[in-house]
Amino acid sequence: MKFVSLNIENKVGNIIENIVNHTSKLDQFVYTTAEGEYGVLSGFQVGYCVGEDNLDPDTVTPQVVANYLKPFKIEELEQQCNLVIASGFEYTNGDKFLYGPDQQNDFSQKQILLLLNPALTTVQVQTKNNGIKKYTKEEFISLVTYANSFKDQLIKRLDNLTKEIDETEYTDVQELRNLTFVEDVSILTLDAE
Repeated sequence: MKFVSLNIENKVGNIIENIVNHTSKLDQFVYTTAEGEYGVLSGFQVGYCVGEDNLDPDTVTPQVVANYLKPFKIEELEQQCNLVIASGFEYTNGDKFLYGPDQQNDFSQKQILLLLNPALTTVQVQTKNNGIKKYTKEEFISLVTYANSFKDQLIKRLDNLTKEIDETEYTDVQELRNLTFVEDVSILTLDAE
């Protein structure tokens, strides 16, 4: 395999040949060559790509680099999406909730209990800002609906960004790098059904 990076003038910056093992990320490249050289590269001015040994460095353009980096940008956006989901939401009554995998599981378990046990009329829910609170069956189902809408909108945003990346032919790598998931979750419009 061959590594080729571009500098700020979109000219070939570095070339590393005879790579036998590598790990690529958006802003980091770890490699081992056939000669036993090991390296970690980061802080790219523009970006890089990896190709077969016969890759002609003169054919490496910003578009080639952007195409190579697309999956790593999508991976970064997925991580950002998961962090935003886990950081949670503020419900219509002012209660704030974390919504990571453990909290989602807890919500699901409580919802199942409420639906399977008609005698159960309330559940206790841990909030970020108001401690443990009791929610009636109806209030909790409304909360779960709101939480699902919160998560669904974030996943839809990720899906739209992924499609945009897949369908765009970037001539400027920075345009790809500048994509962010969402700066302000308050832009989400949630329904409290």
